[in-house]
Order: sequence, then C-alpha cells, then structure tokens
Amino acid sequence: MTVINKELFINKKVYQDKKIENQTYECVIDHVGDEKYVILELTPYVTTDGEGKPLKYLEKRYVLASTDTEAYHSGQKEWYVENTKELHKKKWRSPECLGGGIMTIDEENKSIKTFGTSYGYGDPPIEIVKSILNTVYPNYNLDITITSEVRELVKPKHNRY
Repeated sequence: MTVINKELFINKKVYQDKKIENQTYECVIDHVGDEKYVILELTPYVTTDGEGKPLKYLEKRYVLASTDTEAYHSGQKEWYVENTKELHKKKWRSPECLGGGIMTIDEENKSIKTFGTSYGYGDPPIEIVKSILNTVYPNYNLDITITSEVRELVKPKHNRY
C-alpha cells in the first residue's frame, strides 16, 4: 500500500474533546471532493499498571480516516492501519471500525458534507463524526447526516482497481 503523504501520519495532530476529559480525536483526510470515510476507535495497548490494576486514566481515541486511493470502507481502514503500524506499536491496539459513510469536501467554500453508510461496517456513530469534524474544522460549514445510500464508488486512482 502506498502512502500518498507521509506528513499526514508523522505530523498528525491529536485534538482533545472539549467536554470529555479522556477523549481525543484524529482526522486524517487525503483528498478533496467526494470519497468514503471510516470512524475507527483506538484502544490503548496498556490498560493496567505494573501490578495488574486498571489504569485510572485511559485515553479513548476516535479517528476519521479517508483517502482517495481506496474504493471501499475496508480499504479506508486498511490504509490507516498500514500507515500507522509503526507509529502505534506498543501504544495502541489495532483499531475497531465503528462504521463509515461518504464525505464531500469543498475547500473553496469551506464546507464538508457527510452522508451514506457502509455496507460492511454499518452507520458511523453520528455524534462521533460531529465531534471530530466540529473540533477539527470549526470554521467550516458542516452538513453531517447518515442516509441509507450505499454505493459503488470506484475511481481510476483507487488501488487494485
């Protein structure tokens, strides 16, 4: 799998939720226009102290990942996992995909629209999608919805197609 922009992963910013103390967000988007996205939940690699007692502070991290190199939601997840494998080693377990949809980004008009659902993973948790996009793109006009639309969105630049 090819990394389009290594800087996306090396210099990615982690955002703290303004209301929930131990909840953080990552938003890794490598496209403009219309593309599928997934919401991933990362679980810390270490959840207990040296004596086997649960840690008092466990960070919960949610990731919105979207690239124009993958045609399916499973490819979106794989793209993120492959490109963060070394960065996450011994820090985060392999992420769970909570759902996916389609997003349209219009940088010129500063707007992002989400819609649709994932045939394989189901609806994304809309409150998480809203929290991530409101935190990362506070100056964008956001239209965040989930619809029943599932579509085959294969483009010539998608991997393996």
